[in-house]
Amino acid sequence: MNEPAFVLHTRPWRETSLIAELLTPGHGRVGVVARGGRRGRRGAAGVLQPFSLLQVTLRGRGELKTLVSAEPEQTLLLRGERLFAGLYLNELLLRLLQRDEAQPEIFSDYAGTLARLAHLDPQYAARDMEPALRRFELRLLVALGYGFPLDQDVQGHALDAARRYTLIPDEGLAVVGDTVRDAGYELEFEGSHLLALAADVLSEPEVLLTAKRLTRLALAGHLGGRPLHSRALFRRWQAAEDDDQRP
Repeated sequence: MNEPAFVLHTRPWRETSLIAELLTPGHGRVGVVARGGRRGRRGAAGVLQPFSLLQVTLRGRGELKTLVSAEPEQTLLLRGERLFAGLYLNELLLRLLQRDEAQPEIFSDYAGTLARLAHLDPQYAARDMEPALRRFELRLLVALGYGFPLDQDVQGHALDAARRYTLIPDEGLAVVGDTVRDAGYELEFEGSHLLALAADVLSEPEVLLTAKRLTRLALAGHLGGRPLHSRALFRRWQAAEDDDQRP
């Protein structure tokens, strides 16, 4: 098997080898063993880096394939906030994708999102990376079969910009009313913000906040209730940055 791949994660295995989780278009998430990958400067560890597009050759039919070769084609450099955004994308895919299921759309969207993050102006990266992340999350939900219309409610009625809605997980958006409140759904969203999302207009801070809250709620039930490590790492990095800037 020969195809392009991105590295989502690596970990040591035995004395000199690595286990890597790859994202490929034809086989989705693939687990591979790089035998002797930690041996010497030219081992696979030097090639199997996050955010690098590789051309890989794999062998085997089991849950873990054997990495025969990996040739780098492109490396995207992510720093600061963009690094943690990339780690967040990787962790999402590791947690949500099943192994050995073709994911050409997700692969293409992931590659495009990484490229957008890499080319953001560092001065405005914290602001400009938000639309890229929210668009990726929304498209990921659709690709995995967890998506829902953003311009109509669970009854099939068009959203009203003047009304408020909540998300019923795995069903869709519902008008906020007595029945929904009694069911315990606490997060509410402005209809106007949801319609902006449906039109892919993510320029206003309020719409971006709605998108963040909405996708987090939609993804929560599929992440197994465990917190994402990338979010905790980002918070620690932010705290360290704030300390460094204090007089």
